[in-house]
Amino acid sequence: MNQLSRIIVVALLLITIFFTGSYIYLTHKVDTLKNEKYLDTSGDMRDELQSLIKEKSEAILLVTLGLSANQNIKNVIKKKHYKNIGFNDLSITLQHYSSLQNVWFQLITPEGKSFYRSWTDKKGDNVSSVRQDIKQIILEPKVMSTISIGKYDMTFKAMVPIFDNGKFIGIIETLAKFYSITQKLKNHGNELLIVVDKSYKKQLSEAYSQTFVDDYYIANPFENEKLLHIVQKSTIEKYLKITTYMVDTENSLLLTTLQLPDMNGNPMGYFIIAKDLKKIDLSEIEQAKNGVLEVTLLILLLIIILFYYIYSANYKRLIQEQNEILESSVQEKTEELELQTNVLTFIAYHDHLTGLANKVLLLDRIEEAIKHAKTTEEQFSVFFLDLDKFKEVNDTYGHEIGDELLLQIKSRLKQCIKSDDTLARLGGDEFAILHKNATKISTINLIDNILIRMKKPFHVKNIEIFTSFSIGVALYPQDSAKANQLLRNAETAMYKAKDDGKNTYQFYDKKMTEMALQKIQLDADIRKALKNKEFVAYFQPKIDARNGKVVGFETLIRWMHPQKGMMVPDEFIPFCEETGLVLEIDKYMLIQSIKQIMKWQKEGLEFGKVSVNVSTKKIESSNYIEELTYIIDSLQFDTSVLELEILEGQIMKNPQKSIEILNKLRDLGISISIDDFGTGYSSLSYLKKLPVTKIKIDRSFVIDLPTSKDDVAIVRTIINLAENLKLEIIAEGVEKREQLDFLVNEGCYNIQGYYFSRPLPADECKEFIIAHSKGK
Repeated sequence: MNQLSRIIVVALLLITIFFTGSYIYLTHKVDTLKNEKYLDTSGDMRDELQSLIKEKSEAILLVTLGLSANQNIKNVIKKKHYKNIGFNDLSITLQHYSSLQNVWFQLITPEGKSFYRSWTDKKGDNVSSVRQDIKQIILEPKVMSTISIGKYDMTFKAMVPIFDNGKFIGIIETLAKFYSITQKLKNHGNELLIVVDKSYKKQLSEAYSQTFVDDYYIANPFENEKLLHIVQKSTIEKYLKITTYMVDTENSLLLTTLQLPDMNGNPMGYFIIAKDLKKIDLSEIEQAKNGVLEVTLLILLLIIILFYYIYSANYKRLIQEQNEILESSVQEKTEELELQTNVLTFIAYHDHLTGLANKVLLLDRIEEAIKHAKTTEEQFSVFFLDLDKFKEVNDTYGHEIGDELLLQIKSRLKQCIKSDDTLARLGGDEFAILHKNATKISTINLIDNILIRMKKPFHVKNIEIFTSFSIGVALYPQDSAKANQLLRNAETAMYKAKDDGKNTYQFYDKKMTEMALQKIQLDADIRKALKNKEFVAYFQPKIDARNGKVVGFETLIRWMHPQKGMMVPDEFIPFCEETGLVLEIDKYMLIQSIKQIMKWQKEGLEFGKVSVNVSTKKIESSNYIEELTYIIDSLQFDTSVLELEILEGQIMKNPQKSIEILNKLRDLGISISIDDFGTGYSSLSYLKKLPVTKIKIDRSFVIDLPTSKDDVAIVRTIINLAENLKLEIIAEGVEKREQLDFLVNEGCYNIQGYYFSRPLPADECKEFIIAHSKGK
């Protein structure tokens, strides 16, 4: 066999192997993609059903909650006269304007007797004797929302206790079927068959559809006869045990099942969902299949071309080898030239000692920053830093020590700047910084960071050296719109800092200098105030509007400044939160409040609970609980009269962590109140888990009462929510009689605000408590 024949045989063999492998791979790839598509589609089908079930449960619960607060329904229950109740009109309205079809209502007395049923005239029977859930709500009135199975069908059910002036007067129950969910799924191309577990067959004594398959009850046989027929032809349990999906090729259906467990985790219901395979988009799979075929044909073409040219490879081999040697040589020379060019470029734009950008590169980057700022309107600042007394270091220890000191200084400065800032050495003992996207605050903070880090000594070859910077700062665009001028202005400001005594800074813009000095002065004044106990606790009374008695106080901080007089929290607390000083202030105010509480207790005064505000930073600090425990134990304080007020928005930043911390506070015997309620977008699911005892209506909702319809609706909702969750309720910021009257009429009796009293110093609180001890 000659060389050509051997090449042909090898080519045919390789082509056969390639085709076989490609066919196996393509078949496997298509099957895998289909499985993934069916898995995703079935998951989406189940997710959509779960979402619809949750949506309808919440809708029914909201309707029931609204009805529980309806005064007309309360009057009907009290008068036991249901003819004017209007549930039929409500059902018709819900059918027309919502997806709540086939909704029924039942009113139940506190004794457990059915007072009214919208679907029958039957009434007066004791339903609590046959229904454990109703009996449980009578014993412990609370909201219940579930899916249950009765003697007629499987339905949604929501039950809400009804209160009138705090008295439990009955229960309202709302029932609804799954009809709207079936319709919504059908609109999205899915068919649904609702199945009830066979363990409920005896319970379904008067089943609505009267359709059973192998003792399993079919709740909606008339809405999906095709799917029912398919299930009846086979064993129904085969469909109930589908965990992911099943493909019915005979009927061209993708099937999946969602299991609905009861309260004990046992199967209660099943939702068999089906989708026509033709409605599943497999275009991506077809595209992938075509792509693989195209690649296969391309590779085949390449193989043919390869074998076509292989016969000429021998006489071309020498030429190709020579070309490769030549190309390799050229590549090596090119890489050498690129390396040399890079080295020269680096030397031209960088300082030889520190490797930092030099003046040329710095000015180039300032020019780029100016171009960028013109389009984005961003600001930036240029720092000119000069080492103080660096000449003395060189003269005393030599240039080798001086050079090593400069390298250590470079390292400290790099720790101060952002990743997109530029640090440069201009020569000798001069450095510069381009601080991008700067604000007044960030510029001042960078200066403070540099000066603080430079306070620590440098250790160079066992020599301890102290040095500092004189810093000048110029701002773009206030001080100049040119790179050279900005650097010169920063240098001018640096010389002004030198003149001011070195180890300081100066802004080319005097306004920023004044701002920096004010910030430094405020920081120093606050630290001095903590040391000299200039912060004083004021207490604002909380009044029960029904009898005028004091039910508590809220501690409020005041600063008795030696020069400025009394300062309110808005003038200094935001700065304390920014700098972290609020941690010390929170601790200080808690201790002062506890000491005042203990003093009132020794005097035999009755004043309810005293609430103290806790900042976000304090709650988030790692040792907060340990610190609080130590204060309580060291003062031997009874925590039953202490209440901590925590902002709603603070809790919702990390609800799970907040629940953990609040549980620890509750274990210490401390009550928890949610401050500024209504402004933090609390989730009801988290709110019912929080170990809180009280919510405070924010003053922003009180100020326009009762004229603002929006605020009236919000306040009523908060009061009803507190009543249903068994939480205390208090309103702050009450200053007018009409505000007070509205709140009291709506059931909020605890009031805080200037209507009753301004915040009082501790010595005036005793007189206030005594004056209001007997109420009105």
